[in-house]
Amino acid sequence: IAFGSQSEGRAGRTHFARKKLREEHPMKKQQGFTLIELMIVIAIIAIIAAIAIPNLLEARKGANESAAISSLRTLVTVQALYRDTDKNGDGEADFAGSLNDLFANGQLIDGVLSTGTKQGYTFTMASADSGFSWTAVGVPINDKTGTRRFFVDESGVMRFTTTGSPTVAAKPIGG
Repeated sequence: IAFGSQSEGRAGRTHFARKKLREEHPMKKQQGFTLIELMIVIAIIAIIAAIAIPNLLEARKGANESAAISSLRTLVTVQALYRDTDKNGDGEADFAGSLNDLFANGQLIDGVLSTGTKQGYTFTMASADSGFSWTAVGVPINDKTGTRRFFVDESGVMRFTTTGSPTVAAKPIGG
C-alpha cells in the first residue's frame, strides 16, 4: 500500500508541477491573421470591385456625355452673343468661324474648350454661308469616354447618333 501511496504522491506532484509551470510560462498567443482569413478578405474585395468598376465606368461615360451636351449648349449661347455684339468688329451680324475665334474675341468660351478637346470629347465648329450659319460637333475620343456623338447648329437643336458622324438629320435629344 505504501508503494501505491508513493506513486499517487508522485502523480499528484507531477500534475501540480505542470500546472505551476503553465502559470509561470503561459503559451504565447499568436498575433495576426491566418492565410485563410486573408484569402477570404481578398475574395470579398475582388467581388465588390467586379461589381463596382463597370458601374463606375458607365457613370463616367454619362458624365462625359453630359459635359459634351453642356459645352455644345454653351456654343449655342456664345454664338448668339458673338453675332449680336459683332465681336469680330466687321460690321456684320455673323457667327464665329471657329472655337478659337470665340476664345480670341472676348474669351466667350474657356481656354480648354477652345483647344477642341474637353472631358473625353473632341469638338469641331465651322461656319458656312459667309458666317451666317454654323455647325458644331462633339465626338468621344474613344469608346471608353462616351458612346453618343452630338451635333448642333444655329437653330440650337441638339442632335445625336451612336454611329457615324452626327448631322442635322440625326435624332434630336429628347425627341
